[in-house]
Amino acid sequence: MTAAWKLDAEAGLIDRATPGVLTTGMLQAIATTGRADAPSKATFQRWLADLVASKKLRPVTKGVYLNRMAHSDISPAAAACWIRARAWVSLTWVLEQAGVTNNIGDTITCVIPVEAGLPNPRISTRQTAAGSFRFFALPARLAEPPGPLEDFRDMRFDYLRATPEKALLDMIHLGASPRSHMTRPPLDIDVESLDRAKLRRLARRMEMQAPLDAWLTQRERYQSDPDVRDNTSSLLTPIGPV
Repeated sequence: MTAAWKLDAEAGLIDRATPGVLTTGMLQAIATTGRADAPSKATFQRWLADLVASKKLRPVTKGVYLNRMAHSDISPAAAACWIRARAWVSLTWVLEQAGVTNNIGDTITCVIPVEAGLPNPRISTRQTAAGSFRFFALPARLAEPPGPLEDFRDMRFDYLRATPEKALLDMIHLGASPRSHMTRPPLDIDVESLDRAKLRRLARRMEMQAPLDAWLTQRERYQSDPDVRDNTSSLLTPIGPV
């Protein structure tokens, strides 16, 4: 007979209100809090191992798991801020997922706000059991610019994830920085699928009108090249100056 604590704990994990990313401590609280029949540490560890073996929980790093019981389609990207504090999913991965570029990669790219008084984050590639994450430093004033939150944060997700418009501007900034290994956005991306008004607002609030204009001008020249036109099914309409 299945123990009552286990039935209740797994019912809690199935609840959509339960977070998509859970730590060992959070799982232990779900299984033991307020219970007279709480499992021993060894019993809890066996239950946790069973959940991993049955793929109900997907390990990311030590003590961090994706809750696939309530969120079967959860992306490893949801765990970014558990791997590096304050991390935002952004840059190439967001553009790829939005269909703005056809260059699909496996590495989840992220930015971490940096400013005086905050600890310097580790800027590197981190391999995890759930996939590869690459982190870049971004000035805090650019990471969370003034204005409506929904302009720069994709509110469809319950973790810190940039909108495609913000991801493009982050990439333009880092691609032009001599202190970053990020490359500039490819010139064949589908800019027309982005929200033009949002892109304009963000560029203004991030004080990036000039870098955006320069990249768009370069892209327009690329799109106007006869060899490029011959290799595309239709000519993209430039977004124009911002």
